[in-house]
Amino acid sequence: MTMLQDALDDWNPWWSEASSSHVPAELHGIMRELVSEIHPFIEDYKIKILVGIRRSGKSTLLYQLVERLLTSMSVSPQEIVLLNFEDMRLSTSTLEKCFEEYLEYVRPQASPHVFLDEIHNSRDWVPFVRRLSEQRKAHFYITDSSSFFIPRELQPVLTGRKVTFEVFPLSFREFLGFKKVNVEDVRGTEEKARIRGYLREYMERGGFPEPFFYSISLARKILAEYFDDIVTRDLVARYRMPAETTRQLVMYLMSNPSQRFSYRKLSTIFKTGVDTIQHYLEKLESIYLFFKVPKYAVKVKEQFLAPKKFYPIDTGMVNVAGFRFSENLGHLLELIVFLHLKRKYTQIFYYQGSFHKPHEVDFVVTKGKMATHLINVSFDLEDSHTRKREINGLKHAMKSLRVKKGLIITWNEEETIRLNAEKQIYVIPAWKWLLQQKEEREIEI
Repeated sequence: MTMLQDALDDWNPWWSEASSSHVPAELHGIMRELVSEIHPFIEDYKIKILVGIRRSGKSTLLYQLVERLLTSMSVSPQEIVLLNFEDMRLSTSTLEKCFEEYLEYVRPQASPHVFLDEIHNSRDWVPFVRRLSEQRKAHFYITDSSSFFIPRELQPVLTGRKVTFEVFPLSFREFLGFKKVNVEDVRGTEEKARIRGYLREYMERGGFPEPFFYSISLARKILAEYFDDIVTRDLVARYRMPAETTRQLVMYLMSNPSQRFSYRKLSTIFKTGVDTIQHYLEKLESIYLFFKVPKYAVKVKEQFLAPKKFYPIDTGMVNVAGFRFSENLGHLLELIVFLHLKRKYTQIFYYQGSFHKPHEVDFVVTKGKMATHLINVSFDLEDSHTRKREINGLKHAMKSLRVKKGLIITWNEEETIRLNAEKQIYVIPAWKWLLQQKEEREIEI
């Protein structure tokens, strides 16, 4: 048996008779919502791409898709092959060589489903995947922990031939699913209080799947290791960013989620050039550690020059690498709302009025050039100044952007504020908003 055949056996346990043509339970874990969204594309020959931050569950999702092929679609085990290119036995060979070895060793009778994990470690893979996909000789599923995994010069080769899914840590609904909590009919005062308790735990732990199964103290240690891995492997090693500056920049942004920064201000803080800071931030975005939210502006130049907000990928990561949990519930709640929006929408901005009318709105969701959702987040509205600020910000934006409905998401307050016959502001508890019927997410094709 060759070294490649050994690797193939290790990564494809469903080939063994002992497995009864199933993925071992310890590999496929608890089913994620994204599997159902990918399912309609399974028989399509478009290349299915899963991208997201390290340890968000991309590899587990591949196993869950394999399980669905085996059980729901009755695909032969020999027609499914998974190659993880973090395995040196595979990454030292080209993808074409690995695939030929698979064909010779297993001899599938139909177009196989080929799962390629951490593809950036493979060599010369783009032309090969394109050719087999176009010739309908294989269905491809690809994962990577960076949006920059396709070489720039080869990006046009896959245009129109792929469909991309972003993999996030667990949503609040998924977190409750892992807890085996029924969320379909939350009515009583006690049930609502219990759900709020879970939301507070979710804010502290975050949504990375593995730490979910450990105590808070051990979960924090795991998240700290994730943080170190992301900085050292995905930023310093992969993109050759300076270790100390990178760590300081990441920790600074983790400690100031939702704050507005200009590139020039950050360049001053870290004593480096504006272009260099912009380059670093692009890399932080590319590995899904942070998301940039620009100012809503009709003119592109104004949008480009205005300060940006940077939201981290996970509240648990913030609590480990940034500030103390108990002192920043408002910022964490805003981050959870943003991440929920980011799972569904691609165009998210913040709103800021003119110098003379400095009204603000935390999130403006747009479709094309049209604003569709205006959302403010406030832990509570008990303080009269806070209440006035949140309402006035929405009123100004609703008038300026011609939107009839505004939303204020709080911890536990709920009411309807009628501005006139056509315009209303709805105040809604975060847990209720997070569990509302989810909308179809925008998928990049």
